[in-house]
Amino acid sequence: MRTSARILLVMVVLLLAACGGGSSSEISNDRLIETFTEGRTGIWVSGEAPVTQLLGDEAIGGNFQRFVVRLNEDIQVTIRHSLDDADRIPAQRGDTVRFHGLYDWNPRGGVVSLTHRDTSQPGDGGWVEHNDTRYD
Repeated sequence: MRTSARILLVMVVLLLAACGGGSSSEISNDRLIETFTEGRTGIWVSGEAPVTQLLGDEAIGGNFQRFVVRLNEDIQVTIRHSLDDADRIPAQRGDTVRFHGLYDWNPRGGVVSLTHRDTSQPGDGGWVEHNDTRYD
């Protein structure tokens, strides 16, 4: 019985490790592209893409840094990063960023927001990585 319990414990630990957030090196745009294609909204997604456009800051409902990333030839997504909750990202056009946040669909590609630490959100919220620095 004790051996069975130990085996079960090891299996649970391995399963949880495999299902966890994982390292940021495991990021894929597949879920985000699928979410856009299906017109879904309110989905937590991760991605990695080059910055194609820097937008002006937005001050509606808070202070937000905004920029556009290109997931593929057809889909560009706006990143809306809270400056009230996290530091400004020094991203420039052509830089690659990694991100995790809440996706809201629109026909132009959608918006990823909540890219900051928030313990009230699943997984403690989101983040953006630029040049090996995480902004959350």
